[in-house]
Amino acid sequence: MSLDKTVRFFYLLTRPLSTCLNYIAAGVLAAMMFLTGVDVAFRYLFNSPISGSYEITQYMMPIVIAFGLSRCAMEKGHVNVELVISMFSARTKAYMNSIVNLFFFALFALITWQSLLRAIGMITSGLKSEVLAIPVFPFVLTVTLGSGVLSLVALKDVFEFLAEGLRS
Repeated sequence: MSLDKTVRFFYLLTRPLSTCLNYIAAGVLAAMMFLTGVDVAFRYLFNSPISGSYEITQYMMPIVIAFGLSRCAMEKGHVNVELVISMFSARTKAYMNSIVNLFFFALFALITWQSLLRAIGMITSGLKSEVLAIPVFPFVLTVTLGSGVLSLVALKDVFEFLAEGLRS
């Protein structure tokens, strides 16, 4: 399989996944904002906050972050410092970007693996939240899923920059 076909395969795999996760993250963020607003209103109007709202918001945050990162990476929305790299040729830039994305892939593949092991440990231990007794493992699994898709996006970028370097 040629490098361009590999890039296309990873693009067709990661684009819908990252888009779907991004929509879920946006919905969870909207729900989190609504919950916080209602909690504040109940606290000041009725002197009765929503029990466990802080805990629910705390568990919504990993979903928003983990599910939003892959879409940001697909759109090349992360901060990129090009002060030194801008002095090199297009081919050298592409190869350097490929190496950086290879490290990025390795890091998030490691995060995926370790968060999966952590979730399995939480399943076996039966760890639950203090106030509402919500099992913790599903939220760790969201980090696993989000970082797994992000690592696939990074792998797509490795092949994309390699193909770009070969074309230059």
